[in-house]
Amino acid sequence: MNRTADETGCTDTQAELDVLGRVQLRVQGVPVPKCGELPLRLLALLALQGPVPREEAADLLWNGTTRQALQSLRTALSTLRAALHGAPEVLEGTGAILSVNRQFLRVDALEKPSQAELLHWWRGPLLAGRACRGTDRWMEWRQATETQLLEDHLAALFRAAAQAEAGRAEAFVCRAGELSRTYGGLSMTPTLGGEERAELLGRAQELAALRCARQSVHVQGPRGSGRSSLVRAAFPEALWFRQDALNGRPDPVWAAHAVDAGRAVFDDVEDLPDWVWPLVHYLEGRGCRVILISTGPLPPQWHDLPVVRVGPVGTETLVRLAATLAPAWSAAELPALMMLTAGLPGRAARLLRAGGATLTALLRVRLAQFGEDALRLLWVSEDSPAAEVDRLCLQCGLDREALRGAVTALTDAGLWVDGRAVHPLVSEVAGELLPWWTRQTLPLIAPSLERAR
Repeated sequence: MNRTADETGCTDTQAELDVLGRVQLRVQGVPVPKCGELPLRLLALLALQGPVPREEAADLLWNGTTRQALQSLRTALSTLRAALHGAPEVLEGTGAILSVNRQFLRVDALEKPSQAELLHWWRGPLLAGRACRGTDRWMEWRQATETQLLEDHLAALFRAAAQAEAGRAEAFVCRAGELSRTYGGLSMTPTLGGEERAELLGRAQELAALRCARQSVHVQGPRGSGRSSLVRAAFPEALWFRQDALNGRPDPVWAAHAVDAGRAVFDDVEDLPDWVWPLVHYLEGRGCRVILISTGPLPPQWHDLPVVRVGPVGTETLVRLAATLAPAWSAAELPALMMLTAGLPGRAARLLRAGGATLTALLRVRLAQFGEDALRLLWVSEDSPAAEVDRLCLQCGLDREALRGAVTALTDAGLWVDGRAVHPLVSEVAGELLPWWTRQTLPLIAPSLERAR
């Protein structure tokens, strides 16, 4: 889509074209009463698409490049020039390429609305009343362009909600939901790019959902997905749960402060003791809204809480994250990074903070944080299919308890998936970090233990 002029502004506007809802052309502020449907389609195409070859415009609008189609194009151009008589600098291109000068033409769909205008900016379908007839290519182009405009608008609504106060945020989110339902099949997860992804790693929708929560809420997603960072950004004033270090029981002073603050956060609730749930119920009964963060579902009595799901981010976000945390790292290895981290920004951040110039260097620093049991487990999985627990115990020379601890630590870090290392490079680097004598003796342990059994 042609958005170049939005960066400079239309300070010398000679004509205005409305394409959202009722289509209308105005020249020097005066509506043009009779311009014709196809000339206005042509003008909308050039404004929204950018420069277009004559043959492509003829094919889109008149279904071919025959002499008749090209003649129809010339007629439409003549009609447009007559309609734009008071705006002589709008229409450009007398040769093979047709275009408009956006410095002199304002198009409503390409304007960037202010936050105050967002709720009423989308006034109807693209080129309303002119979508029922046309070539197949024109209908495809119109549908694709409308979808892109709507997704951009949804992204803007979610960004506004993420920055607004609770009441205003709810209005933005409701408007986004209304548009999604009206235009069926439209994703409620807009594609964010570039500048938008700088806002909490593109989590504008999740952030908006949290800010709109009028009651307690459940934030669900894998470790490393940025769950805690999201909650901290949404509720900086909330108190995070801590227990008394001396007796492992609730801290009454903390509970009183949580009630005063009006919002309390319980992170990794599946790892908390059972006595935490009566405390959560107590806080709710005192009017304190509770945020429960977990990897999986909550106990049945909490299933009615609204759920905000946090998952992987897009490739662009990991590229931005890599450029920020590890500028020396080569983005050519991005596919491996996506696989290693499952697209989860928290896992990627932990890996990238090492600052190595290669993925191998990054992994060396990351794996150096694990003990020898975990390194053994990763190394033996390199040339073996996913194994049973007993088989892994034999291969690693570990007892069940040690193996279980290693698997848990590596799974939480995203380095162990489906019974093996997440990527062959992980196994390779783990082997490099193992002591020399372990690498020499470990292949001999399994056969000897197997014979002993």
